[in-house]
Amino acid sequence: MFSKKIIKKYIYVFTFLTGALYTLSFPPFNFKPLIFFSLASFFYFLIISDRKKSMLISYIYALSIFTTGVSWIFNSIYFYGGEYLVISLFLTMLFILLMSAFFIPIGLFINKQSQNVSYLYPIMVPSVWVFIELARSYVFGGFPWLLVGTSQIETLFNVVFPLFGTYFVSFLIVMLSIIITLIINDRKFILLSIKYLISIIGLIIIFQIYPPNLLPHENQKPLRVSLVQPNIHLGIKYDKSKINLIKNKYSDLLDNNMHNLIILPETAIPTLYESDKNFYKNILKNKNTHLITGIFRYNKSNNEIYNSMLSLSDKEYFYDKRHMVPFGEYTPLDFIFGFIGEILNIPMSNLTEGKKIQKPFIFNETSIHQLICYEAAFPSLLNITNDFSFIVNVSNDAWFGNSLAPYQHLQIAQSRALESNKYLVRVANTGISAIIDQNGKIVNKIKLNTEGVINSRILALKGITPYMRFGDYPVLMLIFSIMLFYWNSYKKYG
Repeated sequence: MFSKKIIKKYIYVFTFLTGALYTLSFPPFNFKPLIFFSLASFFYFLIISDRKKSMLISYIYALSIFTTGVSWIFNSIYFYGGEYLVISLFLTMLFILLMSAFFIPIGLFINKQSQNVSYLYPIMVPSVWVFIELARSYVFGGFPWLLVGTSQIETLFNVVFPLFGTYFVSFLIVMLSIIITLIINDRKFILLSIKYLISIIGLIIIFQIYPPNLLPHENQKPLRVSLVQPNIHLGIKYDKSKINLIKNKYSDLLDNNMHNLIILPETAIPTLYESDKNFYKNILKNKNTHLITGIFRYNKSNNEIYNSMLSLSDKEYFYDKRHMVPFGEYTPLDFIFGFIGEILNIPMSNLTEGKKIQKPFIFNETSIHQLICYEAAFPSLLNITNDFSFIVNVSNDAWFGNSLAPYQHLQIAQSRALESNKYLVRVANTGISAIIDQNGKIVNKIKLNTEGVINSRILALKGITPYMRFGDYPVLMLIFSIMLFYWNSYKKYG
């Protein structure tokens, strides 16, 4: 389409544009093939540039991805943090700049000087990429958003998720993309690239023809659940004078057609549970009704407040959120950023982290694995056991307004359902609430910014997938082995 001369002249512009195409492969756009075009173009820009220039290209590519893909964090900082425009813009820009810095090492390792060990190149590049994805998923609390693998939900790669997880899907997508780049850029790589390509395609075809029977059909237990999406704007939700209005809205939605497991969203009533127990108990219409809801709870013994999930029937059980959102639920490095938290004054932004190990809820002899909001992005928080179970994810994406975030968050929840081969029930205040089956397919949902109820049947499935059993350790072993072997070969032949 463009000559190499034109590309080199406007390489930074092309880089930014291809970064925007990366974002378009995610919801709500879902132009999934664009991820290959974006990555292949990006790698082409790198391998025609020297190391220093490639590092800058990597940074610009990441700036484009995060600017177009996650600048929605401005919504929550500005609209619910006092509408301080300058501070909100500063924090949003700072976040994007810091997250983009994770991409700089990609240019350090991938450039026109790095192809000496050609036979390892198609697997070295995805190893570096996945290492970067893992780093940004866990360093400084982690932000595992817009991972390459997540974009390929509901494709031929579905079968890979329960076996090896999202990061291995990223590995395969990046591997295919660099193969495309190598074939286009240098004919000497064609035969090698075709061998790798045949291996990947052959593996996927085998999995499609002979899919692993992870959880047999006889290991199923049908359950009936009711999801309630109240669609309460945060301007109302955290207005103390509107608490009765919120309760009345729930009362209207909770009619006589409810099933015996009712699920409400994160922090359904924005008051401490201890002061509003009667409201929740009144929902329990008979002894067969079971309620799961998000709450704020106060622990008198340590004088701490938690973002929690409540399981209520004849007894009450709690799950406390383990992975907190920085600035939204706690202030990181308080001695440095404490003044920003005080200025923004975001409601309930000084919460306590829950214990790392907590028990699942039990309903009808079925385990319910809990994830609150942002925790859906961290598969390591799921401790799946070999019993009948499903996952409940309560959330309040109203913080992000009418942006890309609720759609992206829903897709992340789909990847957790796929990896665990479990039904996932997602209930969000303003949406998108959904029932996701074990194959990551959305079988029912309530649209964003609408109120409604889903009465549906789900299946509690028994069994543990390979990914839930071994986590990301196999992928870590793979990429470190490849990078070590590449480094030794590079020193020998480079």
